Amino acid sequence: MNIFLKIFIIFNLLLLSFISLFINDLLNIWFFMEMNNFLFISFLSFNLKSKKMIFFYFLIQIIPSILLIFYISLNFVNFMNNNNKILLLLVYSSLLIKLGLPPFHLWMPLISPHMPWNTLFLNLTIQKIIPFYLFSNIFIENYLIYFILISCSLIPPLMMMNLTNLKKLLAYSSINQSSWLMILIYLKNSLWLSYFFMYTLIYLIMFLFLSFYKFNFNFMNNNNNFKMIMLIMMLNMAGLPPFSFFLFKWFSIFLISSNFMNLFIISMLMIFSSFIMFFLYTNMIYLNMFIFILKSKMLILNYSYTNPLKVFFLLSMIILLFPLIIMI
Repeated sequence: MNIFLKIFIIFNLLLLSFISLFINDLLNIWFFMEMNNFLFISFLSFNLKSKKMIFFYFLIQIIPSILLIFYISLNFVNFMNNNNKILLLLVYSSLLIKLGLPPFHLWMPLISPHMPWNTLFLNLTIQKIIPFYLFSNIFIENYLIYFILISCSLIPPLMMMNLTNLKKLLAYSSINQSSWLMILIYLKNSLWLSYFFMYTLIYLIMFLFLSFYKFNFNFMNNNNNFKMIMLIMMLNMAGLPPFSFFLFKWFSIFLISSNFMNLFIISMLMIFSSFIMFFLYTNMIYLNMFIFILKSKMLILNYSYTNPLKVFFLLSMIILLFPLIIMI
């Protein structure tokens, strides 16, 4: 694929997603989302060898798009009211399909192994901005948020038990992280944008690193720098202190305990799920991570900035600890 065409598509994906955050009209948001999907499908056509997967992705995306425009059209002519449970359920379902969240999540881990690292990164991050923003602009019923939080906390750990494919693991990890985004959206707190931004940065570092080294287990087992960076990422994604996700999750729990005690038990389930996810990460990637601890030479870093591994390490530490630095 031509590098300039690739840059053009990615730039427009980012631009459309960013502009949509300043729009309140549902029809315009829908239009930007479909333009975004069109560009991403074009990007897929250049990067995916399997045309069946491209058509499969197109089919998955077109169904919720039709449901959404149907809802918006009825709303536009005042044919319905906002309390119509059936039509609201259609809207919820269409957005859950777009995001790849339960019970419409199976397409996400199915198509993920066929995507290159850069395409998978876009699918798990940039492509989710507008659907999440749409969720923030509609009323979310209590039963829906309960279902989303519980299913996103339980299904990924259960499905990841016997996984060996890292791309599928990251897809399920994205589903699990979505529960924290959804709870912040439900609380009508703009912090969800900061959480999503940090989530995107962490995934960006991971995907750049993995695509750069053409990830394989032999390289991982013989490279302690790789294990160090990946361990830091997984600690952050599990929400362990003092990393950034811990601060976001701690603040979410604080908001729930202050104003929404009906969600407190579910939030405890989400925390427990995060620890299970961390165990699954380490079980798959760091079976020999204690070898790293025994190799004391790693503690004395040779700051050769021509080595991209050191650059990745420094960049990841700055990003992961950035919220903590601000608080200090």
